[in-house]
Amino acid sequence: MAQGIEVLRDGLRQALREQHQAMRELIQGLDAEALNWSPGPEMNSLAVLYAHLLDAERFLLAVALGETIQRDREAAFRYQAPDTAALLQLIDSVEAESLARIDRLTEEDLATVRTPAGDRLNRRFPGIWWVLHAIEHNREHIGQAMLTRQLCEQRAR
Repeated sequence: MAQGIEVLRDGLRQALREQHQAMRELIQGLDAEALNWSPGPEMNSLAVLYAHLLDAERFLLAVALGETIQRDREAAFRYQAPDTAALLQLIDSVEAESLARIDRLTEEDLATVRTPAGDRLNRRFPGIWWVLHAIEHNREHIGQAMLTRQLCEQRAR
């Protein structure tokens, strides 16, 4: 079955790379004002969406491996990007971390039920759930980021 886990790792790496590339492309040509613009009350800027989803990606993949990482979830919702380069660097950094975690995933990790310490939702799921949730959570917020960019561009007209 070692071949099966490698096939899964390859698929996960490809999904994450594609998501990160979509994120990179989505912010090309934007200045700090556009990156930090919010469409309205209780709505997030591109910078906040990226900070949140990348923080969550790190957390969720770490949980799948049984690792504990320091996390200040609320800080992501206050994030202000100084420029596109800062967000690109954040994407690159988290991508490298995430791919390294995927490389270490084992069948045992995928099957082991994990409950992260201090999880605000008190979730208890096997490692595969945490990995798949990272992928789906990213996609959800990338979709929001696409809409946010469209709204930002329309307001400028």
